[in-house]
Amino acid sequence: MAEILIVDDVAENLQILQLILRNEGHKVFAAISGELALNIAHKHSPELIISDINMPVMDGLVLCKTLKSSTKTQDIPVIFVSAERETDNIVAALEVGGVDYITKPFKPAEVLARVNTQLKLLDAHRLAVKQQLSQVMNQMVVGIAHEINTPLGAAITAVTHFEGIVMQLLNAFEQETLSAQQLKDGLDESKQGVALCERNLSRVAQFVKVLKEIARVERPTTPTKLSVVAFLNDLKSAWEKKDVQIQISAVEAGFVSDRDILMSVFNNLIENSVAHGKLKSGQAISIEATSKAQHIEFMYYDHGEGLQGISIDELLKPFNTTKRGNSGHVGLSAPVTANLINSALKGAYQLLDRGRGLEWVIEIPVNSD
Repeated sequence: MAEILIVDDVAENLQILQLILRNEGHKVFAAISGELALNIAHKHSPELIISDINMPVMDGLVLCKTLKSSTKTQDIPVIFVSAERETDNIVAALEVGGVDYITKPFKPAEVLARVNTQLKLLDAHRLAVKQQLSQVMNQMVVGIAHEINTPLGAAITAVTHFEGIVMQLLNAFEQETLSAQQLKDGLDESKQGVALCERNLSRVAQFVKVLKEIARVERPTTPTKLSVVAFLNDLKSAWEKKDVQIQISAVEAGFVSDRDILMSVFNNLIENSVAHGKLKSGQAISIEATSKAQHIEFMYYDHGEGLQGISIDELLKPFNTTKRGNSGHVGLSAPVTANLINSALKGAYQLLDRGRGLEWVIEIPVNSD
């Protein structure tokens, strides 16, 4: 069932809509003004909004425009309520971003039919996103197989060259022709070869790690009972040992999820922030957690420079990284993290860039069994 926000300045209309929707099992938030509706929408992120058009101070049209101007609420579909004779209002409502309308006086069958249509469209969109991410994962596997050849080949070449140097030194030693300069030159060249081999094998290891993360998306999860505060405190303690400061603001709430996968999600985010975010000195990474009716919302932002010269869509593309060639960064962190949230944890996410660094809003179901 869905979380739905209804907006009307007439209490009787709110009561009728609440009765119709709650009888279908939906969780309903009610607001008697556009201003109050905005506060509720930003706090609870409902899946659907039903708003009257004619309201004092802030009418439904202004409310819809305001919702569409915010990255947090712009994707929430809005169904308008209007009297049958107000056809001009209906046209205006659709022009500002409304997806449908319900006529007054309310007919329960019509209300439920239009609500169910929008909820089915939302489900279809979520499915399309998951399918797209699954396709991305397949592309990643193929891409990794290709990408891994370069560092692996370089490492093999380095080892072969190193072996040749060692054999030359051994031969010179056995023939008692090994000079101090020859030994020094051989050791210096060997040191360079070892360093090259180490860098490339580290990159191979990073790709293998990503392959394991991809495999976790498809494997059965092992949900357990978790505490929001305890989980985040464990995450904070682990990173403080690496001199990374995490600031936590969380409500005490319980939920059921796969702890290891959820921990991987946040570890990926933090690793990415440290590597790419250009974090401000002395500024801790922030994680806020709030409890909603059917999910826990985690808000992660790192106070860094945010998206510099790259869009959110580009960030989610495989092998797109600002540190390409570095053994620790292969441009797969964001798409793998997105897939873990959507598929393995059955959650949802938003990526935002609104002045406090790269921001992830992550919704994890209260019960993912």
